[in-house]
Amino acid sequence: MSFRKAQVSRPIAYLTIMKRILKDTLGVFLLKGWKQTDKEKIVLVDDYIIHEVIKIHSESFQDKNEKDIIKYSKSSRKIFYVAKSHEGVVGYCIYYLKPVISSGGFKKQAVICSIATDRNFRGKGFGKKLLKESIKEMRLNKISSIILYVSKNNVPAIRLYEKMGFVTTGQIENICGQKEKCYKMELKLV
Repeated sequence: MSFRKAQVSRPIAYLTIMKRILKDTLGVFLLKGWKQTDKEKIVLVDDYIIHEVIKIHSESFQDKNEKDIIKYSKSSRKIFYVAKSHEGVVGYCIYYLKPVISSGGFKKQAVICSIATDRNFRGKGFGKKLLKESIKEMRLNKISSIILYVSKNNVPAIRLYEKMGFVTTGQIENICGQKEKCYKMELKLV
């Protein structure tokens, strides 16, 4: 890498790091006063079950980055939902919150950063239950909308999201995986 490229890429790296720190800090602030709902067979993550969540994540996604899972299990514990059955953890859904400022004022938006079901329990309604219960809690806490990114090749997930009311709002590359195209989907709550 030439000296000139290094000079240009360093500020971009710093900006990226600062953006992530700001997002994480604001997200934790937005969780103040969060109201919980009673959820049947859906619990919040804790230190005792995080290893089961990491196992499901590793089996479901190629990136296998467990550092983010652990980070969200600490910072976003109030909106990190886990589906359980008598056999243990069968799925999870991780959100983070971000502020949205528009001409209408300040709103809170939720982003699903990861959702997965154990491969042995797919197609049995656990993903739908996770989404349904978490959406109910998002509404209670006046979240304006929920966004997510899904691989264009993940047809079962896209169908589930559409059944839950999500609509495709665009396409993006490199969010779901390296050089992988995915849809940005959104569910408006207010």
